[in-house]
Amino acid sequence: MKTPLLVLVLLFFCSAGQSQKVQAIVPAQVVVGNAFQVQYIINDPSAFVSITPPQFENLQLVSGPNYYKGSSVVNGKQEQIENVTFTVVPLQAGKARINAVTVRFKDNEEQKSDDIVLTVQKQPKASFNTTSTYTDINLYAPSSKTDLDKLIDANLFIKTEVDKRVCYLGEAITATFKLYSRLQSTSEVLNAPSLYGFSVMDMLDINEAHQAVETIGGKIFNTSILRKLQLYPSQTGTLSVDPMQLQNTIEFSDSDTHKKVTVVRFLASPQVDIVVKPFPSAEPMNYTGAVGQFTISADIPRRAIAVNRQGKLLVTIAGTGNFLQFSAPVITWPKEFEVFDPVVSDTINKEVVPTVGKRTYLYSFTAEKGGRFIIPPISFSFFDPRTRRYNQLTTDSLTLAITAAKAGPTTTYGREVFGKWKGLWLFILVAIVVVLGALLLWRKYKMKYQEPASVNHTPTDLERLDTLQSVPDQEYFTQLYKLLQSVSKENILTTEQKEQLTAIQQECQLLSYSRTRGEGARQQLQKRTGDLLTQIAS
Repeated sequence: MKTPLLVLVLLFFCSAGQSQKVQAIVPAQVVVGNAFQVQYIINDPSAFVSITPPQFENLQLVSGPNYYKGSSVVNGKQEQIENVTFTVVPLQAGKARINAVTVRFKDNEEQKSDDIVLTVQKQPKASFNTTSTYTDINLYAPSSKTDLDKLIDANLFIKTEVDKRVCYLGEAITATFKLYSRLQSTSEVLNAPSLYGFSVMDMLDINEAHQAVETIGGKIFNTSILRKLQLYPSQTGTLSVDPMQLQNTIEFSDSDTHKKVTVVRFLASPQVDIVVKPFPSAEPMNYTGAVGQFTISADIPRRAIAVNRQGKLLVTIAGTGNFLQFSAPVITWPKEFEVFDPVVSDTINKEVVPTVGKRTYLYSFTAEKGGRFIIPPISFSFFDPRTRRYNQLTTDSLTLAITAAKAGPTTTYGREVFGKWKGLWLFILVAIVVVLGALLLWRKYKMKYQEPASVNHTPTDLERLDTLQSVPDQEYFTQLYKLLQSVSKENILTTEQKEQLTAIQQECQLLSYSRTRGEGARQQLQKRTGDLLTQIAS
C-alpha cells in the first residue's frame, strides 16, 4: 500500500515545481469590425523555441505573429518575458473562439494555453431624419420630367474626413463620417467601417443628434455626423478606413398628382488610406508603446508597514496621447516582496484628440522580512511625434520601512540548520508523509468493520469564506484576495467565472486601500464571492 502513495507524493512534488509559462491576454470587450490584439506572454524566453499560431473562429487575422521582448512582475518577481501578438478583427456578432496555442521550449518541452471564447458585440447603429428649411421646394416636389437619380446624387452624399493621412505608429487620427442632405430623407447605418490595424475610440454618442448646416458651392446642406472616432494605428504601412454604408429612404411629392413617391438609395463613404510610418530611430529598452506627451509620478502612501501587512504603490502616467496602447512601466521590486497584479484605472477625456487624462496603476504588495527597502527609480519612455524623438522619464527612488515581527532567540540558528540540512529535511518530510498516509489507509481499512466515527475534513472554499466573517476589516479584503487566488489555482474555471473572480479581487485591492469603504461593501463582496464559489462547486 505504501508504493502507490509514495508515487503520488513524488508526483505532487514534481507538479509543484512546474509553472505556467504561457499566458493569454485579450480585451474584455470586442466589437464587430474593430481590430484588437491577442497577446501571449512567454515567461521563460531563454528556453522559448516556437509557437504554433492559434486557429481563429469568427475572427479574421490581420497581422502576426509579432514578437516583442520585455519584462513583467511574475509571482512577485521581475522577470524577462517574450510577447507574441496577433491582430484580428471580429467578423460578426456572437461568439468568437481562439483555440489554444502550443508553445515549444528547449528539451522538447511543450505547453498549451487555454482556449478563449469571446462575446462579440454588434456595431452601434443609428437612424437620421433630415428636412431642410433652406432648400428650394422643387427638390421636394420635382416635376415629372426630373431625373431623380441625378437629383439625389447632387443633394445627398456621405463624406469621410480625416485630419491627417500620414502619421507615425500610435499617433492619433480623427476620422469623421458625415452625411450631407438637401432632401427629405431617412438614413440608417447598415455597416460600420472596418478599421483593421487601428485601436478605436468613439468620441460621440451616436444615440444623440449631431446636426448642423454647411454651405457647399453656394448651396446650404443639412449635415449629420454619423460617427466620429479617434484612431491609433497599431502597425506600419498603408492602412485603410473602409467605407460606411447607409440605406436612405428619400421622399418626394409628385408635382402633378401630389402623391408621395419614395426612393430607396444605398450610399457609401469613400475609402481613405492612411500611411503609417515607423519610428525614425530604435526603441529604448523600456519602451512600452506610448506616443504623445506624458509625465510620470510614483508614491507609497504609507512608508512604514508591518511584516505580512499589505502595502500600496501608486504609479500615475498623465498627459496627452495613445492611452489605449501602452502598457505599465517596469518596476524593479525588492526580492523579498510578493507583488500582486495592478488595478488599472483611467480618467480620460475622449472628446479631445489626442486623448487627455491620466492612468493609475495601483500595486499591492507584502513582505515576509523586516528592514529598510528601496524601490529604484521607475522609468517610462514615450515617442513624441512633434519632436520626432523618444523621451525618457524617471521618478525618484522610494524608501519603505518594514517592521520586523518579533522572533525567538533560536530563529536565526534554526534557519541556518535548515539551510545546511535542506536535503535531509526534505527526505524526512517525504518519509513522514508516507508514514502518515499508510496510517490513514490502515485506519480506513479498520473502520470498515467498526461503527462509523466522525473524521476531520478539509474545509471547503465556502467554509473558508465563512471563517472570514470574524476577520477585522483591515485584514478581511487581503484574506479574501488570497482565498480567491487559491480558488483560481485549485479549480478549472470558465471564462465567465475567471472574469467574476478577477473583478472581486480588484475590488478587494481597491477597498483595502480606501479609507471610506462605504456601508455594506464588505457584505456585498461576501455575498458575491459566496455565489461564485457555489457556482464553481456545482
